[in-house]
Amino acid sequence: MIYPTLKLIHVLSSTILFGGGIFAALLGTIVFGSRKMKVIAEVGPHIVKVESYLTILSALAQIITGLWLASIAGFPVLTGWLGWASLLFCIAAACWILGVWLQHRMVELSKTAIETNSELPAEYNERFKNWTFLGLPSTTAMLGIFYLMVFKSA
Repeated sequence: MIYPTLKLIHVLSSTILFGGGIFAALLGTIVFGSRKMKVIAEVGPHIVKVESYLTILSALAQIITGLWLASIAGFPVLTGWLGWASLLFCIAAACWILGVWLQHRMVELSKTAIETNSELPAEYNERFKNWTFLGLPSTTAMLGIFYLMVFKSA
């Protein structure tokens, strides 16, 4: 009974991790891409907070249930399809960490621009471009993980 329960938690947490990431990316693109300082300063911190909570909790659930399931099934964690999935998970995590830092920085830049009654600096545009770019390897890594989980061998 433990294996199916762990598998359910693993599938649900992967849904939250990937779905929450896609939602945060879409909402972030609207908010941060608007370049409206007041919107960024007011809504941006909430995006960062919710995305952080959802991602951290679901990623921890992924790691714990994934290792537990692999242990029960006798899969070696660092080889084969599971090794590749682990590598892709680390790539997605690195992109996410950088992305959250960039979001936080964009919020700070918008608040500073409001306080100084100035325009968003060129740094904001650079941070937004970098944040947008990180979506490509992150999303590709997550899709790769789903592919490996569905089409794994043995």
